[in-house]
Amino acid sequence: MFEERTAAGTTADVVTQDDDAIYCATCGHLVTRGRWRIHMNGEHQHTVFNPAGILFRLLCFKEAPGVTAIGDPTSDFTWFRGYDWQVGLCAGCEAHLGWQFAGDQEPPVFFGLIKPRLSSDKR
Repeated sequence: MFEERTAAGTTADVVTQDDDAIYCATCGHLVTRGRWRIHMNGEHQHTVFNPAGILFRLLCFKEAPGVTAIGDPTSDFTWFRGYDWQVGLCAGCEAHLGWQFAGDQEPPVFFGLIKPRLSSDKR
C-alpha cells in the first residue's frame, strides 16, 4: 500500500497491484512499479527519523528508474546497516522522493521512497 493524493489534495491508502505503475505525486513522472517492491530487514515499509527528528514512512523498491541519486554516498545516520545512502530526486521535477541505498549485501542497491510522495495517479 502507498499513499495517494486525491484531486482534492487529501490522501488515501491504495493497495498496489504487482504490476502497478507508481508515480511522483508532484509531477506524475513514472518512478517505480509495484512488482519491484522488496523487504529490507523483514519489512517493505519502514518508519524512520532523520537527525533533525523528521519522521518518514519509507517503502523499499529494488528498482526506481524515475529516481536520480545525487550527492556523495555516506553511511552517516543510515537506516539500513551496511548501506550508504544518497538523496533521491524525481527525474521529472527534482522533488525529493527518498534515498538510494548501496552496500555490499543483497540487494547491492535499493531505494527507500517516501510514501506520501508517491501516487498511483499519473496526473
